[in-house]
Amino acid sequence: MIELLITLGLIGVVSAISVPVFIESNARSSLWSGSEQIGASIRSARLKAISQNTAYRVTFDCPSANELRTLVVTGDKKVDDDKDRCSQTIDGDSGIVQLPVGVAYDVADASSLQVSGRGIFTANGGGIPLTITVTHGTATRTLTVSGTGQITFTDVQ
Repeated sequence: MIELLITLGLIGVVSAISVPVFIESNARSSLWSGSEQIGASIRSARLKAISQNTAYRVTFDCPSANELRTLVVTGDKKVDDDKDRCSQTIDGDSGIVQLPVGVAYDVADASSLQVSGRGIFTANGGGIPLTITVTHGTATRTLTVSGTGQITFTDVQ
């Protein structure tokens, strides 16, 4: 009986130590995944733009907060700048990228990143290089997008 109590006590101590570590690991994993999803969307938009010689926009908070989409630029300002553009789908648009639960991002004043058919980025409402801060709880990871589309990540902090 004493041996059983000691074994159960050890299991309880190990569990008490491992559960917070497991929770922190899941939070970091979600943060990492979310920032990689944003980076992948930006890379994909650049690839589409260059291969099709067509401008694309990676639009943030599209159609709602903490979601993003890659939208083809038609050249028609009435269509491209329509306030409901995020809820419309034109041939070439991507699906909605939803980040993991609890992950949020901040792009400062930029509403979108536009990439030309030559692969050059501009930030609508912001400057290049554009720094995107991704958070989950108190952990953060930033990615910086240069004018040529190079993306650099910081380690999770």
